[in-house]
Amino acid sequence: MKRKSYFSFLLPRVITALLIAAVLFSILYGVLDRAYVSALSSGWNRRQERYEQIVRNYAENKCGDVFIDCLTNLYTSDYFRMAEIKEDGTFETVTETDYKSIPIEDNMLHWYYITNDKELLEKGKRTETINGRDWTIEYKKCDEAWGICTDSDLKVTNSWDIAAQSDVYYSNTLFTVGLDFSGGIQYHIPLIKSHYVDGDTLHIGKANLTYYNLFADLEKEGPFLIKKWDFTDPSKADRYITMDEDGFASHLLVLPQRVRPEEFFNANSEMFLANSMDELQKAYAKQTDKDASFEAIFKEFTEKKIVGGTYAYRASLQKEYADTDGGIDFFYINGKLYMFEYVITTVSFVTMFKPFLILLAVLLALAAVIIACLASIRPYSQYKKAYENNIFKNNLIDSLAHNMKTPLQILGGYAENLKDVSSDAEKDRYAEQILEKTSEMNKDIEAILKTVEITDRKFAKESVRSCIGEVAAKLGEDVQIKGDAQIKMDKEYFKTALFCLLDNAVKYKSTDSKIEVDITCKAVTIRNKTDKDKFTPGTGISIAGRILEQHKLHLNVSLKDGVFESVIGKKPKKN
Repeated sequence: MKRKSYFSFLLPRVITALLIAAVLFSILYGVLDRAYVSALSSGWNRRQERYEQIVRNYAENKCGDVFIDCLTNLYTSDYFRMAEIKEDGTFETVTETDYKSIPIEDNMLHWYYITNDKELLEKGKRTETINGRDWTIEYKKCDEAWGICTDSDLKVTNSWDIAAQSDVYYSNTLFTVGLDFSGGIQYHIPLIKSHYVDGDTLHIGKANLTYYNLFADLEKEGPFLIKKWDFTDPSKADRYITMDEDGFASHLLVLPQRVRPEEFFNANSEMFLANSMDELQKAYAKQTDKDASFEAIFKEFTEKKIVGGTYAYRASLQKEYADTDGGIDFFYINGKLYMFEYVITTVSFVTMFKPFLILLAVLLALAAVIIACLASIRPYSQYKKAYENNIFKNNLIDSLAHNMKTPLQILGGYAENLKDVSSDAEKDRYAEQILEKTSEMNKDIEAILKTVEITDRKFAKESVRSCIGEVAAKLGEDVQIKGDAQIKMDKEYFKTALFCLLDNAVKYKSTDSKIEVDITCKAVTIRNKTDKDKFTPGTGISIAGRILEQHKLHLNVSLKDGVFESVIGKKPKKN
């Protein structure tokens, strides 16, 4: 029967483990998908709360337009507009997304707005003081900044920002790890590492584009670096700012260049780009889905009886890879009505979590294969041991049948001779020889039975010298032992092999000679002088050889110049 390979045990277990991993992946996929949808919803509400606070601060005279611009840059959207509603119903815009400039954060209180628009550049520097702190925006010209920040993906940025603001972010560890890992790979941050200002121009020195990572030290580029630029003018190298007054590196964080959500506006232009309450009411009248809480604002405004609170409208444009959602919120604060309108694009779960899903699938598949490999070792080992024992038994039986022929023939010859002899002395001699041969065969059979009855072998390092001493004492033979070595063995099983070899040596040794045993780390040699001219391997030698094979050792026997040798070694001896 052909022996089974380890692969035949491994394959079905790998398939089973991979199927289990696939089911587990599907479950985790569903959990993360629901968490992501919940996170976007929660994060959207958080973003709405931030915008409401901005409007409230403005309405309560706690901030001006510079302050609002700074905060709306931190909570960036594809589009936003804040307006005050006049008595005639027209919208007077306080602030609106400017697609002609790119915000660069020097620090939270100081921003550069990079632009090539002449009208914006003429604004120069705008500063307002709030609670004793100066908030400043400077319009500067810099062609390089436009090229640097076009590599950032606003959709991924918004998705990560919104999800990270949500209640779900800290409530689900797997979701947090997945979002951070995916955001770290897909969310790119341009950083200006050295710069100087000259008039209305911001001169960039060194800049780079890195992966976003909460745990990355932005001072160390390492594996997070994607692109690197160097616009340093050597003739003006002394003018570049690389350190602030406290000795810390000064980085300018470039926000992604905003992209106007044209498709969303094309689908919702009447609602989202209205310039008065009258326009908005007419557009709302055409909507199929009505919201009584939002509809109340028109009636209350017309009757000059605004109760107060928030009136919200939502619209969405769905795509295969992203959802663009818009909101129109009305806030009645300090007797005045304000509107805040914003549009945010969020990518789908698969698009956002794709890097993490791939990593998760690889890890689960790898874990499944490793577990399957480990789970296959024990059954294969048991099968291998049983198979080898079976082969050993079969070989032993074949060897026994072959090696027993000679003593059985001798016994048969003695029995035939007994029929023809007449003297008692001759009869006794043949009877003694028959008993001697029978005793030898009994020893061989006992050794065979002892060999096959043990199936669970326990191997440990033992002294060879000690084993030989014990066997020699059992045989009642004086054996000269030289040296010692420790080998891994099943002690009782190994002693059976030694017994067969020493018993054979005793049987064939010449009168008044001693058995010599030489033990080294490479071999064990049993040597004795003999009067025999020929040597016929018996069953004992065959048993010893089979036992030693199971110890991954080899037996070589030889008879030369009157010296019989049995050599136990790790490698078969060359003839």
